[in-house]
Amino acid sequence: MSTKLLSKVQKEDISKKQGVMSGIEALDNITGGFHNSNLLVLAGRPAMGRRTFALTCAYNQACAGKKVAFFSVTLSEYDISERLQNIKSILGNDKNEYQFENQIFVNCNHGFEINELRYEVARLKQIENIDIVYIDNLLAISNVGTGCCNKVTAAVVTEKLRQLSRDMNIPVVALSSLTRSCESPQREGNCPNRYDLRFGDAVNYYTDIVLLLYRPEYYGIKIDKNGNSLIGDANMFVEKYVNSRLDFETAEFHYEHSKTQCGAFCDIK
Repeated sequence: MSTKLLSKVQKEDISKKQGVMSGIEALDNITGGFHNSNLLVLAGRPAMGRRTFALTCAYNQACAGKKVAFFSVTLSEYDISERLQNIKSILGNDKNEYQFENQIFVNCNHGFEINELRYEVARLKQIENIDIVYIDNLLAISNVGTGCCNKVTAAVVTEKLRQLSRDMNIPVVALSSLTRSCESPQREGNCPNRYDLRFGDAVNYYTDIVLLLYRPEYYGIKIDKNGNSLIGDANMFVEKYVNSRLDFETAEFHYEHSKTQCGAFCDIK
């Protein structure tokens, strides 16, 4: 094989390995971006900022030229637009070639059935060639002929979302919730793990990467053991299986507060 052809093959291989970057360097250094054909579950307790984090990533990706689909059963299109504008006011996008409004496709519904969701994603993939999908939230999706929010449905829906990511060859990020286990007095620092996921066994089995958002400030932990301030600090615990072994890493970044209802996440300056 010639040197020129070898170089081309190597570049293509590197391109395939690189995912859709979140725009938060601390996380991207661990994950290499959100990879095609992967199902990621983004979870946290209430008030941790799951939706804000997902919208921050969606904003960063849209400004970088990626096409993003955002499905939500909890927020209206107006709410999402308002939050994205607020994120823009905090992070800014003056240096970016792309305007995020033209890159994000929002679909808000009172409830999604998994086959309906699959159809909408396939349609957007065909028409707009979307690069990534966010779903808010996993436990609000129903299976054919059943309700939602039970262990069997969670397993079926999670399996179908993973298959969706593989069929469409794009990353799918599904938001989910955690049980109160991480808030037990016996849990040091109230740090979550993947077994705190609601219907954890059912969801974990089909998930490629679990992202667990944690802000110590919420639990009144304002300084670390060395006396350093934790105000505004945020951690993302990244858990994934590598060669049948659970790999655990932590990304540290910042939550930028806002005078309005929603802030934004960014790297530590």
